[in-house]
Amino acid sequence: MHDLNYDLRNLSRRNRDGSRSTQANHQKRLQQMADDLHAMGFRHMRSRSLKSEYVESLIKLWKARDLPEGTVKNRMTV
Repeated sequence: MHDLNYDLRNLSRRNRDGSRSTQANHQKRLQQMADDLHAMGFRHMRSRSLKSEYVESLIKLWKARDLPEGTVKNRMTV
């Protein structure tokens, strides 16, 4: 497991907002984001090292995958 995946998993376990299914969906989405960042070459990241440039890179990736605007917005709310 990558460092960022580990940090985000622990973060989502401590944050108990919403139902269990909502919590599971948030954790799944955060893990997917961490995997996408790792696949783009951002390695050895921790949750406290996330910066706006990484978020912008994720948005560019999702737009390159032709995801609808609403999907991108929903992913960013997590």
